[in-house]
Amino acid sequence: MFNYDWSSWTDWTNLSALDLKSVPTGPGAYVIATNRPLNRVISIDPIGMLTIGESSGLRKRFRGFRRCATRRHDEGHSAGYRYQFFRFDKHYPFETLRVRWIAAESKPEAYRIEGRFMLAYLDRHGELPPLNYSFNWSAFEELGWEIFDE
Repeated sequence: MFNYDWSSWTDWTNLSALDLKSVPTGPGAYVIATNRPLNRVISIDPIGMLTIGESSGLRKRFRGFRRCATRRHDEGHSAGYRYQFFRFDKHYPFETLRVRWIAAESKPEAYRIEGRFMLAYLDRHGELPPLNYSFNWSAFEELGWEIFDE
């Protein structure tokens, strides 16, 4: 029912090789994925999304993810912390992670984009990406709570 619209997003970039100076300092939404499909409750995620997020500062957010994902017990990015704490690196080494993002005009716009992508993921796979622990309800508020009834 819901599709990912990647038309305004960057291409996938290897996260470990990402030059942070090329990342905007302002708000945006992002997806961090591995380089292979993931089994999910409903179907297989061919993209391998590990987390969908948003931030008021993308560059700082990616720096935080890198730090937390590569140093055990570092805090500051919950998905990066969960990646390291639950030893995702054993199955999805950091070098296999990739990222893409879309800049936004404001933090509320970034939040709206994140919500739409989470809704599409939930619709397709019946759950959130494995490193997301909370849902962005903005898409339901915007589209209506009966969205899955259609």
